[in-house]
Amino acid sequence: MAKDRFLAQGVTHTKRQRGAHGQKDQKNQKNQRSQKSRMRSHGSDGSESDGVGDISDLEHQYEDASDAVSSADEFLETPAEKRLRLAKDYIGRVQASTQMTGGIDAEQIDRDLIAERLTLDANERSGRWSRQIARNFAYTIDEPQITRVLRFGHALPPTCVALTPDARFVYSGGKDGALVKWDRVEGTKLHVFRGLKKKRPDHNVGHCDEILAVAVSSDGRFVASGGRDRRIHVWSVPEDRHLGVFHQHKDAVTGLAFRRNTNHLYSCSLDRMVKLWNIDELGYMDTLFGHQDGAVAIDALQREQAVTVGCRDKTVRLWKIADDAQLVFRAGAATDQHRITKALGFAPEIQSELNPRVVSSLNVHETTLRTLAGADAEFSEDCVDCVTMIDEETFVSGGDSGALCLWSVQKKKPVFIHHLSHGVVSTGSNDAPPRACWISAVAAVPFTDLFFSASSDGCIRMWQMRAGKTPGFDLVNVIAVNGFVNALSVRELVPEDPMSNTRDVVVAAA
Repeated sequence: MAKDRFLAQGVTHTKRQRGAHGQKDQKNQKNQRSQKSRMRSHGSDGSESDGVGDISDLEHQYEDASDAVSSADEFLETPAEKRLRLAKDYIGRVQASTQMTGGIDAEQIDRDLIAERLTLDANERSGRWSRQIARNFAYTIDEPQITRVLRFGHALPPTCVALTPDARFVYSGGKDGALVKWDRVEGTKLHVFRGLKKKRPDHNVGHCDEILAVAVSSDGRFVASGGRDRRIHVWSVPEDRHLGVFHQHKDAVTGLAFRRNTNHLYSCSLDRMVKLWNIDELGYMDTLFGHQDGAVAIDALQREQAVTVGCRDKTVRLWKIADDAQLVFRAGAATDQHRITKALGFAPEIQSELNPRVVSSLNVHETTLRTLAGADAEFSEDCVDCVTMIDEETFVSGGDSGALCLWSVQKKKPVFIHHLSHGVVSTGSNDAPPRACWISAVAAVPFTDLFFSASSDGCIRMWQMRAGKTPGFDLVNVIAVNGFVNALSVRELVPEDPMSNTRDVVVAAA
């Protein structure tokens, strides 16, 4: 009992001590609060102030309060409020990019510019072409006034060309293994990345064989080149220096394309593979398989997808990278008497607006078709050589039959074929039939109705997509060039005046 009484007394005594300590702690806290309030009412040197206190204390106090409010807002923000906030931020950025100084009704002009920009962005996100600009180029072109020839850059013929997004610089690659940087405005050669020999110790900083493909990123920071040496080299545009090299392809690299608004690079090769690269990290991402023959051309826009053409397998493939799937389109268009006769029955809607040179070219094309139809000639497509994307769901391909094929993701066959688009050439023999001018290059202004094609007939042809439910395209203009065109690159310039409705288009040919 004594021990129990002692333990009970001890417990009771401990509770009393805890209560006493708790009262002391409360008194100490009150004293500290009163000292802090006195410190706020007096300056740090003991002099009285206006009751504001030390500025550092105030900054710390308000910073903590703002951080707490912002963090609380983030947690309390609903998805609808977040979308509204992001939309307001986006409209603010668009308004800042389209601001005008001066003018009669600046607010109305700003509203119109913002609405036009929002409509344009929405149409591009939808993945379908919407802007009609081809009719603006139906005038008579004076080649000496608009053409600038860049000479003395390559020891051997150039094979590929690419323009920077602002079209200030032009990159060209040639059979000599050199990559040349040009100033388009001045027409001067700025830098040459020369080809190297395999036996040199620094052969990894340049091509050792022909360059077959070149591409520039959408931000204008990187340029990639690929060639017959099975390598992809990455260069810095502002610094003109070598950044890295990829060795993963097992055969010649024939095509390169950057995905828009990213630094993801797509490459195709004669090894029948399509590879993905991250240029920001200079790393390999993925490999796509499917072609039964070498892939010779590739193109891409904004979505995570790319379109390629196989040379002898006569297929056009749309790679949906995010879904790990591919759509296969069967090419191999044949030009026979029936198809030629059907093509003769159509008259372009805009023929009355064309310049005399284009009308003459159309008449020559019609005469050629009639002659071939009477001779029962036939041209078969044995090889598909080039492809370009009009929008995310429409693309154009060309091959050795001279036919331009328009494709849609809705059908496995071409929705429209323009036969013998660049005419025919004589083989020099009376017994042998003429040979079609095979399409060597195509390029488009993305999300518009304008695209270009080139061949060996000494001209670049401009085509306009038909508006409405009937798919197809018509000839708009012809640009005379000398020699054989191996590659095309097209850029649309942004006008300095926001109110201008016309935009210049720069075309580079190699």
